Amino acid sequence: MKFLGTVSKINYDGKLIVKGSFAPRFRDRIVDNRNKPIGQVGRVFGPVDAPYILVRPNGKGGMLSLVGKQVYIEEVTNNAKGKRRDRRN
Repeated sequence: MKFLGTVSKINYDGKLIVKGSFAPRFRDRIVDNRNKPIGQVGRVFGPVDAPYILVRPNGKGGMLSLVGKQVYIEEVTNNAKGKRRDRRN
């Protein structure tokens, strides 16, 4: 897990807005401190040094309790075809 930032507020659509410490990739998985999935990165906007991240929630549970909490990015190892092809050469 890598620290992403803190949830600052909830959008009118029910999406979370996180004040981040770096810009994550699109569709990265967002988890809380207990490694429970919260959602995915939907959009990154704002200044480069401290971007804001729009998180699309999974829809499980109340998101209101997450305001002010720290969120993390789940680091996933990619074992796709590209890696296997690189090993064959």
